[in-house]
Amino acid sequence: MDQKIRIGIVAEYNPFHNGHIYQINEVKKRWPNSSIVVVMPGKFVQRGELSIASFEERKKIALENGVDEVYELPFLFATQAAHIFAQGAVLELNKHNINILVFGSETNNIDDFFLVAKTIKNNENSYYELIKKEMKKGTSFPKANQIVLEKIIDKSFTMPNDILGLEYVKTIINFNLNIEAYSIKRNIGFHSDKVFKNIASATHIRKLIFDQDNSYQKYTPMRFDKLPDRIENYYSIFQEIVINSPKEKLKSIKLMSEGMENLFKKNINAKTYDEFVRLTNSKRYTSSRIKRVMLYVLLGIKDIDNN
Repeated sequence: MDQKIRIGIVAEYNPFHNGHIYQINEVKKRWPNSSIVVVMPGKFVQRGELSIASFEERKKIALENGVDEVYELPFLFATQAAHIFAQGAVLELNKHNINILVFGSETNNIDDFFLVAKTIKNNENSYYELIKKEMKKGTSFPKANQIVLEKIIDKSFTMPNDILGLEYVKTIINFNLNIEAYSIKRNIGFHSDKVFKNIASATHIRKLIFDQDNSYQKYTPMRFDKLPDRIENYYSIFQEIVINSPKEKLKSIKLMSEGMENLFKKNINAKTYDEFVRLTNSKRYTSSRIKRVMLYVLLGIKDIDNN
């Protein structure tokens, strides 16, 4: 008897929704004799926020809707920038012997992902030198990456799922993994408040849930009888830590670099979590980077080099 094809998916399921069911069904149509293996963050997601439901709740509903196996992505990969998140996730899936990686994509051109990944590998030294030059100008890594790719290959990816997709493919290429990759076209933008039939973005669904608008139930099989906990609820604790911590102590926090501790001290009187993120967000520091560092401050996670 032929061994089942093992299809890998990287997901947050924050929350698990109808778009994910669509993806699972598309996988089953394309590969009828397959097992779907998912790697997913635990309590905290990539942008440094609390997941809307526990790992076990999200795992349970995924298994009820066609997924065969779910594994947890370790925290220090789950709460990192796209290149580290993606590398950790693909290597974790590789441990579970997947044959094929499937991911959602805004552009949905898998050949471009492989072309760009191979070009970066073949021009590694010049690529990273150009990235460093751009970042010295105060450009964030995602923007620097976009600028450099347009220079060396006249292609770049700017949408969130495409950026992650490129990093998945780069991991396959760089580690010479025996994994094929395929993309599935996304019907709804990453942060879109538009809906497509009964499909909405996770961002839109979370907003409905936190607004206590039960219309969220049209878009997800998950149910929330009470308001989920949010990272915003811990902002006053974050303020207290920053106010009471010497700059040298803040500097030892993971991802706290290049004077970010001064920026945190300067803006710590912001009234809300969102206001603090807005005030510290800049050309150099994306809001996602700020949120990750805020999480590491709250949890006291230090850079290994400073321990």
